[in-house]
Amino acid sequence: MTTAPLSSSSSTAAGSLLIDEFFSSKSLSPALLHSLLQRLLSHPRIHNGFVDILQLPSVQSALENMDEAKRDSLIATVKLFAFGTIQEYHELKEKNGDAVWTLTDAQLDKLRMLSVVSVARRGQIKSSEKTDVDMIPSDHTAAANNNASLSIPYAHLAAELQITPVGTPFNDKDHMRQLEDVLIQCVYSNIIAGKLDQASKAFVVESHVALQDQQQLSSSSSLGMKKENGANKSTTTSITVHGSLLSRDIDTTTAESTNTEVKRMISTLGQFLSSSNKLLSSLEDISNVSASLRKEDEKRWRNVEKKLSEEGSGSSSRFRAPGGDCDVIFEGGGGGDPMEVVDMSGRRKVKRS
Repeated sequence: MTTAPLSSSSSTAAGSLLIDEFFSSKSLSPALLHSLLQRLLSHPRIHNGFVDILQLPSVQSALENMDEAKRDSLIATVKLFAFGTIQEYHELKEKNGDAVWTLTDAQLDKLRMLSVVSVARRGQIKSSEKTDVDMIPSDHTAAANNNASLSIPYAHLAAELQITPVGTPFNDKDHMRQLEDVLIQCVYSNIIAGKLDQASKAFVVESHVALQDQQQLSSSSSLGMKKENGANKSTTTSITVHGSLLSRDIDTTTAESTNTEVKRMISTLGQFLSSSNKLLSSLEDISNVSASLRKEDEKRWRNVEKKLSEEGSGSSSRFRAPGGDCDVIFEGGGGGDPMEVVDMSGRRKVKRS
């Protein structure tokens, strides 16, 4: 399988132009809003901020001019990309075909990728609560001792992404290729950091890396909304996000979803605090070791100076500095350097000023 990384410069520029169109006028017609959202939901570099788009004045104005059924369908579709999953999409379509839009192939692929993030996020929360069943810690001991990576079984992912039909067991021949294509695209798109573990048939989510060059749309500030001569101006920036998963929109539609989001944030902040404390402890240990070595070095050279003063200025001598790993040669009455340090093998000399 050959899959190439996305071109960040061209796709990010296109995303910027697309977002600008939402700010181009104070109001949008329902038809234009529908067209813009279709492009937004298909864009390969825009993975969050969908709920914020709905809050824009121009979008709110267009929604008011739509009939209730179309408005509800539009909002439900946008919320699927904000914090929903491909499984929820199929459930809504089965209950009521008009409840959400019928997604294109590109939009379905994108929603599957975002669903991978949600599955991994739930696994991190469960792991932090020590109640995880579907997500198991990686077998790597080092990872387990330091914010252990999560190993998500292929069978679980395939079921969540609707790759395997309900009640059908995961089959390597029929399902692995399609699943791995989705996971590879997730990694290349920088929305998740992980690796395929074909030996154990699992996707291992890294505990902490830097996700580079991501276009953020999570708030008015990240949308680039700036007051300029009394008008809103849209800009986009590329930044570095530290973590293993790109954040999706926060779901505050119900008390249960809000509670889940709060738990996730608490867990994330707790992991950050733990990592920071470990780093601080390591730095303090290194600093203490360095200070101790310097004190020992200063002590050795004070002993050298004391020995030299005892030997006198008119004699030559060679001796081992107490606690040192080298010999000291002192030559008096000559015109050369009065003191040289030679290692025990005698192969090199280091002058001490």
